[in-house]
Amino acid sequence: MSVAVATVSAATASISDRVRWPVFAAIREVDGMNVAKVVRRVIPGDPETVRDRVMVPARSLWRRAWTRRGIDITSSMTTRSCLVVAPHPDDETLGCAVAIMRKRAAGTPVTVVIVSDGSRAEPVTLPPAELIEVRKAETRRACTLLDVDESDVRFLGFPDAELSDRIDAIAARLTELIETLAPEQILAPTSCEGHPDHDATNEAVRRAVATTGYRGQVLEYTVWFWTHWPWTLGYGTAGWSAERLFVQPVRRLRERRPLLVDARGFRARQRRALAEHATQVGEDDAASDAATPVTGSLLATLGSPYEVYVAAGALRHLDFERPWRAGHQVRGSR
Repeated sequence: MSVAVATVSAATASISDRVRWPVFAAIREVDGMNVAKVVRRVIPGDPETVRDRVMVPARSLWRRAWTRRGIDITSSMTTRSCLVVAPHPDDETLGCAVAIMRKRAAGTPVTVVIVSDGSRAEPVTLPPAELIEVRKAETRRACTLLDVDESDVRFLGFPDAELSDRIDAIAARLTELIETLAPEQILAPTSCEGHPDHDATNEAVRRAVATTGYRGQVLEYTVWFWTHWPWTLGYGTAGWSAERLFVQPVRRLRERRPLLVDARGFRARQRRALAEHATQVGEDDAASDAATPVTGSLLATLGSPYEVYVAAGALRHLDFERPWRAGHQVRGSR
């Protein structure tokens, strides 16, 4: 018996044979083979087509299975004053709109901080200086729909796509905000988002928290995380194997329990808020229940009944390689 089959067998012992045996058969079929080639042979087409037809639905299934193990934190989330730290304009809406809306409905203070200026957004349709102002206006309108006052939306203005080079400066600005606002909770992107600006933002929050001796709650929200989880080994098909394809997702399900905020009754307004970010999402698409996302994996969560969080640092073993992470174990070294 291969290691892949043995591991999945132990991890799925409580699942019916009707589900388990097709998985084992698939593992035996591809064990030791180049899985990427197998997938391309079975599902012809360019990589984007394969991703949309296979990976996005597959991730949705794994996400659904993971949330079944989740812990509902809706009540405690609603009552804690909060500092939302977003790498780019629109991340506040993609990652934690439901938590924001629930807090505001309860009268709980929320401050949204946008770290980058959003000037390198794609597709490029405007000169950078003009795009910065347009995206600020989009963010203000989106946050208004989330019931956050314009005065509670802050723009730090760091250069888009360059946050990795400015972590200390970002941390210093966040330190000032934490000391001034004294929020009971901070929401930041996960450490293993995979997007350099998101990973840098997480690190800046970590440093600010350490500097201030912050004793409140820090939770991590998920955006780019959903473009690779549960097969977190970087992007693309390099390194695909039966072990990665079948065994690692089972490990992802079992190693941590997600923290869940009930999103039922809030997704429609979240879509309307997202539609305000028209430079990033088609104006007609995001507002409809049948949204056509710019990137399927990024927006596929809008149909989920829960918004997903993890405790700060809970997924650091999945971190992508970054220059500032030379001191701790990262993805590929575990």
